[in-house]
Amino acid sequence: VYTKSSGYWGGVLNQNGDIHFVPYTSAIGQKISSTGVVSTYSLAFTASFMYAGGVLASNGDIHFVIHDTGVGQKISASGVVSTYSLVYTTTSSYIGGVLAPNGDIHFIPYSGRVGQKISAAGVVSTYSLVYTTSSAYAGGVLAPNGDIHFIPFGANRGQKISAAGVVSTYSLVYSFFNGAYMGGVVAPNGDIHFVPRSAAVGQKVS
Repeated sequence: VYTKSSGYWGGVLNQNGDIHFVPYTSAIGQKISSTGVVSTYSLAFTASFMYAGGVLASNGDIHFVIHDTGVGQKISASGVVSTYSLVYTTTSSYIGGVLAPNGDIHFIPYSGRVGQKISAAGVVSTYSLVYTTSSAYAGGVLAPNGDIHFIPFGANRGQKISAAGVVSTYSLVYSFFNGAYMGGVVAPNGDIHFVPRSAAVGQKVS
C-alpha cells in the first residue's frame, strides 16, 4: 500500500498473525494480515532512520528497536501505537533485539556503549557491556540454554548475556571489521549460525 526508499527495516509476527514492518524512514506503519491483506496505520512518532528491527514482548506488545532516534515506540496487542522514554540514546545505537526467557527485551548494541533492556513490566534500564566499539553487533539470537548471543558485525569478539544476566565475551574464529555478519538463526541441533553479510566464511556457535 505504501512504499518509500529505505522505508522499513525488519518485521515482527504478531500473536494474531499480522506481520508488522518496522519503520526505518517511513512515516506510516504497514502490516500484512494473516489472510494477506496489506494495510497502513498511523505511528505516534516519525523521523529519519528511526528503528532497526523489532521484538514481540510476552504481553503481545511489539517494540521497535531504536537506531537513530531517542523515542521508544510500541504497538499493543490491540493495535494501539504509543511512545515511551528510553534511558540511553545515541547515534546508530542498536540493531535488532531479543526476548529473554524472563520476559526482558534486550536491544543489541551496534554503536551503543551500554546495553539497554525493557522488562516484562515495561521498565527500561541499562547495564554494562564487556566490549564496545562502533558498528559492533547487528542482531541477536536466543540460544537453547537461555544465553543471548550478539551477532558480530564489526566486532572482533563474540558477546553474550546469560539467562542470569551475566555479560561475557568469547573468541571468534573469523572477524571482519566492516560488516562480517548481520543476524543469526538457531538450528534444530542448537547451533547458532551467523548470517554472512560481507564475511568470506560461515561461522557458528555450537
